[in-house]
Amino acid sequence: MPSRTKRILRVLIPVLILLFFVIVAGAISSMKQQPEKKEQEVKAPLIDTYTVELKDQPLSLNSYGVLRPKHQTQIIAEVSGRIISVSERFASGGIAKKGTVLAQIDPSDYQAALIEAQANLVRAQAALQEEIARGKVAEVEWKQEKSILPPELGLRKPQLAREQANVRSAEALLARAERNLERTKVVAPYDALINQRQIDLGQFITTGAGLGSISSINHGEIRLPVSNEDYAYLVQNSETQTITLHREERGKIIKWSAKLIRDEGVIDEDSRMVHLVAEVENPYQQQPKLKFGTFLKAQMQSQVLKNIAVIPSYLYRDGKVSIIDSDNILRERPVTLYKRDKNNVYISAGLNQGDLIAVTKIEHLYDGMPVRLSTDAAIEEADNEEQLAQTGAQ
Repeated sequence: MPSRTKRILRVLIPVLILLFFVIVAGAISSMKQQPEKKEQEVKAPLIDTYTVELKDQPLSLNSYGVLRPKHQTQIIAEVSGRIISVSERFASGGIAKKGTVLAQIDPSDYQAALIEAQANLVRAQAALQEEIARGKVAEVEWKQEKSILPPELGLRKPQLAREQANVRSAEALLARAERNLERTKVVAPYDALINQRQIDLGQFITTGAGLGSISSINHGEIRLPVSNEDYAYLVQNSETQTITLHREERGKIIKWSAKLIRDEGVIDEDSRMVHLVAEVENPYQQQPKLKFGTFLKAQMQSQVLKNIAVIPSYLYRDGKVSIIDSDNILRERPVTLYKRDKNNVYISAGLNQGDLIAVTKIEHLYDGMPVRLSTDAAIEEADNEEQLAQTGAQ
């Protein structure tokens, strides 16, 4: 029995000692003051901003088109005959000055007709002079004999009228013969680019036959489509406006000047566009040469908008912009849109000089949301770094 008790005590005493120390440790731990839990600080989102600038902004309208000749002419033979000469300039792509003889029709028959017309006129004039003399003689005889014939017949007035008509007829035939002889020369009516030649040396042509086609190089025209909305922004009397035409060639932008001369006065039923017409003077004398058929872009100045704000289009959403007020609170502000183009919107009301527009995209954006400006954060970070540097130096 005593030995059994000893064994129990030998096991129980260490357990009791261990339990004692556990209880004491728990009591000491419970006596320590628990640290206060700090609430985690939630920082307002960091925002980049765009600063509003109000200014007088000229509008620029852009369009495009193809340069065409202002005048194009189909050359038609006015007399018949055989082609006896053709100018070297009368070939596709050739340039001919005004008055250049492009081709010559055999003039022999027309020279003969002219000589005959001249002779007929001389005969008619001689017959008229003879009749005038007879009339004077008849007048003297009528007065002496007191003929009973009517004065018109007695004085040979009908015969005089006939000879006068013959002279006028002969003059008209002479003028026609002169014109026909002149028409044997096919002449350029203006400084021309030869588009096509349809005849060749030795060919016989008839009156009305096509000889070729030419285009005037004195002026070129380009039709510029603009939307009806953009057309309303053009300044008054814009038909006197000088515009810029340009195209890219070998990586360089080449520019030419043109002048708006008119609009076509109607709205296209399919595209709903208005077409303006601009004129280029002497396109083939420009440096570099501006050829017909060239595709060109055009830039036109429109009205000058007063006190306008121009901002990137992505900052404008559903008639509003996100403004950061003086307390760094985000506000959704309604604004008035004047117009928009590919990259920008033009705001005519609702923005003030120096307003800050939120640029950074934030999920769950709401009016009244507190924010931090990236510029303020940068200044704060710089101050902290300076303080750390000073502490390290100490």
